[in-house]
Amino acid sequence: MGDELRIREAGEGDTEQILDLLRASLGEGAIPRAREYWEWKHRSNPFGTSPALVAEAEGRVVGLRVFMRWTWERDGRRIPAVRAVDTATHPDWQGRGIFTRLTLSLVERLTEDGVAFVFNTPNRFSRPGYLKMGWSSVGRMTMWVHPRRPLRALVRLAKPTAEEGDTIPAESSPSKKSGRSVAALLEEPELDDLLDSRVAGDSRLSTPRTTTYLRWRYLEIPGFDYEAAWSLNDDAAAVVVYRHRRRGSLLELRFCEVLVGPGSKSRRCAARLIRSVVRESDADYAVAMVPAGTLARRAIASSGFLPAPRLGPILTVRPLSDTTRRLDASAWSLSIGDLELF
Repeated sequence: MGDELRIREAGEGDTEQILDLLRASLGEGAIPRAREYWEWKHRSNPFGTSPALVAEAEGRVVGLRVFMRWTWERDGRRIPAVRAVDTATHPDWQGRGIFTRLTLSLVERLTEDGVAFVFNTPNRFSRPGYLKMGWSSVGRMTMWVHPRRPLRALVRLAKPTAEEGDTIPAESSPSKKSGRSVAALLEEPELDDLLDSRVAGDSRLSTPRTTTYLRWRYLEIPGFDYEAAWSLNDDAAAVVVYRHRRRGSLLELRFCEVLVGPGSKSRRCAARLIRSVVRESDADYAVAMVPAGTLARRAIASSGFLPAPRLGPILTVRPLSDTTRRLDASAWSLSIGDLELF
């Protein structure tokens, strides 16, 4: 295979061939296979351009491996990481080890570049392959669920479904009363104060939430519709960012961000926002992921949500640096927005 296959870095001129490869190997899917989406995801990312390798044979791209750059923050220090995302092998070339070869080659290059670790949420089919390549399982993240139509939702959720590591459908459904837009939220001058107040005192890994990140992640993303609700008073500040998605015959309301300022007034404010969004939605159930020991967790727990530990995604990591300390389950402060596939 070495004589007929060449591994090289992907360039901008490869984009159309890459998109054709994704369609040929994975189908159209719910994730858009469009240049606009690809550019947003891999070149407009505020954390940096995605490193990508392709396998080329006979003048065409037959394999792809992309790691999406991500930055985590802990104790005021920024930690560069990557998320294992897009991968594809042309049907004519499957079964020849291209996925493993591309993945390990990219791991080697990023180790030399000083990236701290790779993370992802592989599904049950791809997880064994990652574990063989040196990934380890952090564990299943706990989802919190609010069944609005309990019997209907529980019967549906009890059936075997794709795990969170699989593709998430992109279609959305509006709530009964449309939430305020993410664009309007980002114009609020007090938003920066809330974002700055959240990082104090938490030594776990979290995504540095800035207005630049929120704009890219929830407003500029093509093909996905997010809404927001907020209150940004001096003594009570909270923001929720959410969207609707279809899961089989059910409509899910997912809270991707629950951002709460300091103090009990902010926690009660967040709970009011959550209950209001749930009440105005047509969803069969709502879900959230909130870190333990936070005001966001207390706001969710007081709003009719219950823990559902078996429904969350399984997080896996591969350390690339000896300086990366403690990557077990207790090391993370995560939201659905951090782990949602897009």
